[in-house]
Amino acid sequence: MKKLIFLVIVLTCFSFAAFAQLGVGGAALFKSPVLIAQPIDTDKLAINQFSFGGDLRLKISEFQVEALLLYSAGNYNSITAYFDAGIAIDVAMIRLSAGAGPNFTGNFGRSPATQIGLNAKIGAEIVLEQISAGLSYIMVLNIDDGIDIATSSGLLGATVLFWL
Repeated sequence: MKKLIFLVIVLTCFSFAAFAQLGVGGAALFKSPVLIAQPIDTDKLAINQFSFGGDLRLKISEFQVEALLLYSAGNYNSITAYFDAGIAIDVAMIRLSAGAGPNFTGNFGRSPATQIGLNAKIGAEIVLEQISAGLSYIMVLNIDDGIDIATSSGLLGATVLFWL
């Protein structure tokens, strides 16, 4: 019986691997107030408005899961992990995606050590063989008194992925 269960697990993993795509790459995002109707003051642009890090995605058919790890420097240094699950639809060379999931922030310095929240993400990419480049917007949802989009912050940025 144990051999049968092991065989089913191995065959399931191989069948997923045959249809799965794994993407690895980098991301650079800007803390954008534009999409929540706040103006950008270009005179006050600073490094603490940007985040940089790695992006890992697993795509099976139209289903996609993603792990994005970002480092933010500035007044408060932090590392944030965004985990999303959702859909990714390929239309010719364009991939459109949408997803949602939890995010975890580890802060360094005087701010609270850890923070946990939710996020929603949309993206569009151009896929050229084994490389994709695109834009994405991550909205960190404020869930203290229900989801309020007007007080939620967002990250607008670019990603480049190499698909294995």
